[in-house]
Amino acid sequence: MTITTIRVSDTEVQVERTLYTFARKNDADAFQRCLVDTSIDSCYRSHPPLAAQPTLPDEHPDDPGRGSTISPSPGGMP
Repeated sequence: MTITTIRVSDTEVQVERTLYTFARKNDADAFQRCLVDTSIDSCYRSHPPLAAQPTLPDEHPDDPGRGSTISPSPGGMP
């Protein structure tokens, strides 16, 4: 089974539809590494987050490139 993870920030990791917040970057790193070959429940117990909150179905982490459209510049090349 593949688990979708998104690193939102140094201390936040989104797993599927849940956002986990950690005290330090190292804690978030360890949690994310754990998810590679261990269940979410085991990683949650081994590396407990400060908070875990559900994300909204259409909510995406802030990413300046997400959803943007790249248009050609007006005019020709010099």
